[in-house]
Amino acid sequence: MTSSRQRFPEIDLFRGLSIIAMVLYHLFWDLVYFDFVPWDLLGDDPQIIAQAIGASFQLIVGVCLSISYARAVSRVDTAGIWKKFVVRGLKLLACAAAVSLVVYFVLDAPIIFGILHLIGTAVILAPLFLPRPRAAAISGIVIIAAAKWLVDLPVHSWWLLPFGIGEPQIMMADYYPLFPWLGVILIGIGLGSVLYPKGQRRFRAAVLEKINALPGTGFIRFLGRHSLLIYLIHQPIVFTLVLGMYSLQAYLSQS
Repeated sequence: MTSSRQRFPEIDLFRGLSIIAMVLYHLFWDLVYFDFVPWDLLGDDPQIIAQAIGASFQLIVGVCLSISYARAVSRVDTAGIWKKFVVRGLKLLACAAAVSLVVYFVLDAPIIFGILHLIGTAVILAPLFLPRPRAAAISGIVIIAAAKWLVDLPVHSWWLLPFGIGEPQIMMADYYPLFPWLGVILIGIGLGSVLYPKGQRRFRAAVLEKINALPGTGFIRFLGRHSLLIYLIHQPIVFTLVLGMYSLQAYLSQS
């Protein structure tokens, strides 16, 4: 892979699978919200499923940050790298703010620091860790380990919610604080440096080529290439459809 624009299809595939899982989970959440299905339909705590999906996506984010840095470091200086990641992170935070604003007026469960807030912040902080991927992975493990202690602190403040300090007192539609979830992204940075050193695939692609040739994988990779757009538009579409079902059911029950 010599071109900075060339993509690794396996990453698009895994990211596409994460996006599909996320859309299906949000569909389930919408159905629960309008009382079509019970919350425990997927087990005692379906939030665990959501967190597993989020963790898989965050690992991929870390891997992609590692590849992006490896390709950029040979072309731009340190200032250019900071500018690249800060601008990208600010764009993600702008998208996150837009999502939070919409959710504030639509749902009774706000998004104060969701997955887009987390990723945007992580992208801005990434240049601190990307030159030292092993230290990033170790820091990630420490952050995850510290999260259990931080959430049990007897403090409650809106300002601490992005850090995961203290148990949140309100129900939120999406919540991925820096502790522990930044740790997952940092582990992904370490993983990316091992699997794709200097932005090049380290392992053989024969098995991946067979997987990528399976029916439907092209569409999944397409979803993976447009994950941000799908994240932004899928929930309004799915929520509107479920709301329509709810309204139709209410109308029919009154007639």
